[in-house]
Amino acid sequence: MSDRSPKGSPTQRPNRVTKLSSPHSRRGFLAACLAVPCQAAQWTEFRGQGTSRASGAGYPLEWSPEKNLAWETRLPGYGQSSPVVHGSQVFLTALEGPYKETLSVLSLSLDTGELLWRRNFSPTQRIKVSNMVSKAAPTPAADADSVYAFFETGEFLALSHAGELRWQRSLVQEYGEFQGRHGIGSSLRLTRNGVVVLAAHSGPSFLLSANKKTGENRWRSERPHGIAWSTPAVFRHRDEEIILAGGGDRLDAFRSRDGSLIWSLDGLEGNRVPSPTPFPGGAIVGSSKKGHNLAIRFPGRDEDRPSIMWRATNASTYFCSPLVYRDQAYFVNKAGVAYCLSLTSGEELWTQRLQGQNWVSPIGAGDQVYFFSMKRGTDVLRASSRFEKLAENPRLADGRLYGVAAAGSAFLIRYGNRLIKITRS
Repeated sequence: MSDRSPKGSPTQRPNRVTKLSSPHSRRGFLAACLAVPCQAAQWTEFRGQGTSRASGAGYPLEWSPEKNLAWETRLPGYGQSSPVVHGSQVFLTALEGPYKETLSVLSLSLDTGELLWRRNFSPTQRIKVSNMVSKAAPTPAADADSVYAFFETGEFLALSHAGELRWQRSLVQEYGEFQGRHGIGSSLRLTRNGVVVLAAHSGPSFLLSANKKTGENRWRSERPHGIAWSTPAVFRHRDEEIILAGGGDRLDAFRSRDGSLIWSLDGLEGNRVPSPTPFPGGAIVGSSKKGHNLAIRFPGRDEDRPSIMWRATNASTYFCSPLVYRDQAYFVNKAGVAYCLSLTSGEELWTQRLQGQNWVSPIGAGDQVYFFSMKRGTDVLRASSRFEKLAENPRLADGRLYGVAAAGSAFLIRYGNRLIKITRS
């Protein structure tokens, strides 16, 4: 672990960025950030807590380089992970080097974009960097005690909010190298007592829960070989915490306390990338293949398998996951066409072509649904059974838009080597 000094710097556009002139002032700034109560802003895991629904109000409708842009920070390294937010800190990951020689966990100030600290690690599996292989893709997770990170090279670790290493392990040293043409992309998920990792690849695959304090296994459940980049969902059903893991043409439900399998739903196709989206009593399962996007109802006390509520006829989803928001289910297909369906019946309410292909899952915030295109702009639609476009915003940086966090009343937009904060002025 090395490089304890910040390297990234925020662009002063507009004049809201604090410049720190000395190591003493920087340490004081970090201490002040860590002392801020954490209830102010929370987006602590991939897709928030796995639903892409933002809390709070006052999110901006419109933005541009000249409007509602609070700060922009150039990041050290490159990454595809989404930012996560706990209190006054933003956490994300990045990497550098042609063979991912440097893996980084970064902490930034939510208020100013200042890079508070960077911690570097070395990989235990050499993977050549290319546009076809994931690059620091798994999104970290944070709670009140730690930030947890996972890399496609097998590194799995926990740091304090001040950047102190708490534990570290290599899953490829323990269980064999990750295999596959496109790398690992599944993000971390937090349960009441554990940190959950899904390693679904061409080799021996597994779902693992680690102790948050020590990093030691709480349990590990083997899974059939099968590539997936989806992230598990965690929810409560019948007073029990359950982990829902998709991919490999099946959907599995596990008990979070011991990793035991409760039920499986097979016969699915194209569900390798979208993550399942839970709602009270059920979940939406997304797929790139038509006819395999569906709503399920979780089993009752006298049932051993979920039941299918409905199957979408036309709707599908590719890289992004379905959104459940205000009694509607939203999907975006490979061509950038959005579908709005009734959550209860699956009836198609409206269909609309967006500015471009979406890799980020749509986010529901206030009365709006935000669709962030990968290379173009952002469409803001009314959260309604009737189509209404409220705004069409431009892209803010070159390259691909990989992840978005919603915290407070702001959006944090992550490009490969940039992080941008959008808020209503």
